[in-house]
Amino acid sequence: MAADKLKVLMLQRVAWVGKQWEIMEVSHSQAKNYLIPKGLSRLVTPAEIERLENKKDAQVKNTRENIFNRHKIAEALHTKEIIIEAKWSWDKIFWGVQELDIINQVFKDYKIKLEKKNIILPEWHHLKKTWKYDIKLNLGSDVYAKIVIDLRAI
Repeated sequence: MAADKLKVLMLQRVAWVGKQWEIMEVSHSQAKNYLIPKGLSRLVTPAEIERLENKKDAQVKNTRENIFNRHKIAEALHTKEIIIEAKWSWDKIFWGVQELDIINQVFKDYKIKLEKKNIILPEWHHLKKTWKYDIKLNLGSDVYAKIVIDLRAI
């Protein structure tokens, strides 16, 4: 590092300088006269640089683990049939079956936690008739799975 250069952490994106949360090496005068007084950046210490790099490495590792877990869930659930029994009258289900009912049944059968945003119901409606429905699961990061919901009346 040259004597006239300083390392700063960018707090905002500045054109021709750097992106937000990026550590940049800028001239002493640019840092002291422009970036720091306007609150666009701040000086960083070597210990803080190491802490930020470790945090970045941990985020990359966490992202890889999340993607791996999504693929494991997709493999475990793909083309599985889930049976849901509901009260009915003349081939129509009272209240219908919604995402939460599917989430609970998947957890009960396979011990896999899903969220409401993961389930894509046909035409975004809840299921009201006894039938076998193909339901698409969007697990994020272009990871999809298909399950079959067998809606039965009791």
